[in-house]
Amino acid sequence: MIISRYIVRQILQATSAVTVILLVVVVLGRLLNYLVQAADGELDRRVLMEVLAWRLPDFLQLILPLALLLGLLLTLGRLYADNEMTVLQAAGVGPPRVLGVSLGAAAVVAALVALCSLLLAPTGSREASALLRAEESVSEFDLLVPGVFQTLGGSGRTVYTEQLDAGLLQQVFVHDAGNGRLIKAERAETVQNEQGERFVRFRHGTLTTRIAGSAVVDVTEFTELGLRLPRRQLAMTPDVSERSLPTRELLREAAPARRAELQWRLSLVLLAPIVTLLAVPLAKVSPRQGRFARLVPAILLYLLYLGLLLLSRSAVGAGTLSPLIGLWWVHFLFLVLGLALSLRAAWPGRRLLGHA
Repeated sequence: MIISRYIVRQILQATSAVTVILLVVVVLGRLLNYLVQAADGELDRRVLMEVLAWRLPDFLQLILPLALLLGLLLTLGRLYADNEMTVLQAAGVGPPRVLGVSLGAAAVVAALVALCSLLLAPTGSREASALLRAEESVSEFDLLVPGVFQTLGGSGRTVYTEQLDAGLLQQVFVHDAGNGRLIKAERAETVQNEQGERFVRFRHGTLTTRIAGSAVVDVTEFTELGLRLPRRQLAMTPDVSERSLPTRELLREAAPARRAELQWRLSLVLLAPIVTLLAVPLAKVSPRQGRFARLVPAILLYLLYLGLLLLSRSAVGAGTLSPLIGLWWVHFLFLVLGLALSLRAAWPGRRLLGHA
């Protein structure tokens, strides 16, 4: 019992460490892409962080099975490389016992994946989509930073305001590089018409326009001037696909795309135990090889597993593969492979179908 707890603790600690590292890498990769948009005033920084927080379960449901695979290989590989596994086998802890203990650790990971895949990830997707839809209705002028020249992404406009208070801009400067127009106004505000189109209403200022084909400029004073705002193009778009639907709703639907999404969510849960069947025998190394010897083959095998699942998911969603076959054939294939490797590791001197 003590040995079992020791192995489980080591596996879960390694899996947790790998999960944190992979999660940081994934989040930073996404964050760096979006911070550029936020710096240009295309996305509110507070909304950006909130959206990423809601997307964390979506990242975790994919990271956890891979982290479990790496955690098993690192933990068991170290036990083999340091000859601890030899001592454990001498004490009666053979490969079947190690496999059973590892499956216990995999059950913990599978429960976390099920929580993320079946509940938290769809909820997070819906909440993130709601935030982005609300963000689309916010004008880029509402995200300006007072005292800073900002180029609005995609519009070619450079905007400056001395003060921004409750949507009212004071001492506004707008230069449109597309047509060379320059607008200076004492104040401005964003408004919306009955058709849902958004405008900036400038008050008490000047409009400077260069006459085409000459160096002459025309300066017009105005009391009120309207500037139409294009629809914002966000770096992240709202998710309106089956990914955001609750699992209980997918259970009631027979559409191919929704069947594919349901099978995908269940497949992420099945990854944990099947990956364990593959990882435990692959982790066996000699002391001379080192505990990292099987990392690359195991990762390639995992990528093949995940790639076949993604291909099958697309085929089911497109209606070219029967939902009865669905993603289950991939799990069956790797389950058989995992059982074969585990049996061979448990009884290395015997053939799978009988004695030599």
